[in-house]
Amino acid sequence: MNAGRWWLRMWLWLGMAPMAWAGQYVLLAGQTHTVPVAARVLNGEQVCNLEIVVQGQAPFEREVRAPFFETRIAITPQDEDSITVTWRGRFKRVNDQLINACPTQGQTQFTVVDNNLQTRAEWAAMRALWAPDKASCIGTAFNHFGIRPEWFDFGNPQVSAEDWKIQRALSQCDAFVAQKKAWGSNNPQGHACQLSGGLQTRCEGYFSATLNGKTQAISREQAIVRQLENQPWGTGVREMATAKSARLKKEQDRLDALAAAEAAKLKAEEDARLRAEKQVQEAKDAEVRERQAKIDALKAQIAEEKERKEKERLENRNWLLKQIDKVKGEAKVPAKEDAKAEAKPEAKDAKADVKDAKPDGKADTK
Repeated sequence: MNAGRWWLRMWLWLGMAPMAWAGQYVLLAGQTHTVPVAARVLNGEQVCNLEIVVQGQAPFEREVRAPFFETRIAITPQDEDSITVTWRGRFKRVNDQLINACPTQGQTQFTVVDNNLQTRAEWAAMRALWAPDKASCIGTAFNHFGIRPEWFDFGNPQVSAEDWKIQRALSQCDAFVAQKKAWGSNNPQGHACQLSGGLQTRCEGYFSATLNGKTQAISREQAIVRQLENQPWGTGVREMATAKSARLKKEQDRLDALAAAEAAKLKAEEDARLRAEKQVQEAKDAEVRERQAKIDALKAQIAEEKERKEKERLENRNWLLKQIDKVKGEAKVPAKEDAKAEAKPEAKDAKADVKDAKPDGKADTK
C-alpha cells in the first residue's frame, strides 16, 4: 500500500478538506469472511434482483432493497492473491410474481493476505489521531454498522458498501461530540455538585431519550446510535448512586444519633425521676420507720414503766401482806390453842358419857 496516499487520506479525513470515503476489506487466506456488496441503483426501485458471481464459484441471486441495495456474501479464499466479485441486474420470478432486475452492474476486488497486521496498525494509527470521545464514538458506530476496521484497507481507492457507513460514522460522531452536554466540562463519570437546597454531593452525567412518551436514561452507546439514525437524544446530571447511598446513610446515621441522644435524654430524665421518686419514698419509709421506732420505743418505755410500777406495787403489796399476815399470824396462834383446849375437855366428857352409858345399857338389856 502507498503510505503517502494513506496519510493524505488521513489528512483529508481529519477535516482539512471534504471528501468521499472509499476502501475495501482484505481477506485472510483459508478463512471465511462475510463481506457486504452494494449495488448503485438510481431509478427509484424499492426491491430488485441481482446476479452475483464470486471468482471461481457458480453465480447466485439475491434480492436487495432500498435505500442501500446491500447484501452480505461469504467468501473463503485459498491461494489467490485477490478475489473479484461482480454483479448485474437479473429478472426473477417468484410464484408468478416478477421481481425487477436492478438497473446496474459493478464489481469489486478483495485482496487476500496472510495476516491483518497492516490493517490493524493503520486502524490503531487512525484512532490515535482522534480525541478519546470521538474515537469511542466511532468505535461504537462501527460496531452498530457491523464494520470491522481491523480488516478494512482504508487506503484502497475502490468503492465499497462500507464507505457510506464510515463517512456517516465520522460526520455523526463529530456532531455527537460537539453537542453540548449537561455536565459541561466536568467529568461525566463523577464530579462535585450542589443539589437544590445547597446540599453538596457528587453527580454524574447521563444520556436520555423520550421512549413511549416518557423521558428515560439511556446509555452513551444508545445515544450514539440515535445520533446515527437522526433520532433525538439529550443529557442530564443526577446524583451518583454511590454518593446518594452514602449521603442517605450519613443522614440516617445522623437521625439515628439524634434519636439515640433523645432516647438517652428521655431515659436519663426517667431514671432521674425514678431516683427522685425512690428517694422520696425512701425518705417517707425512713420517716415511717423513725416514727414507728419512736412509737415502739415509747411503747417499750411505757411497758417498762408499767412493769416497774407493777413490780413496785407487787413489792409494796407483798410487804403489806407480809405485815398483815404477820399480824394475822400472831392473832391466830392463841385462838387455835384456846380451841384445842376447849375441844379436849368436851371430848373427855363425851367419852365419859359413853363409858357411863354402856353399863347402864347392859343393865337395861339384861
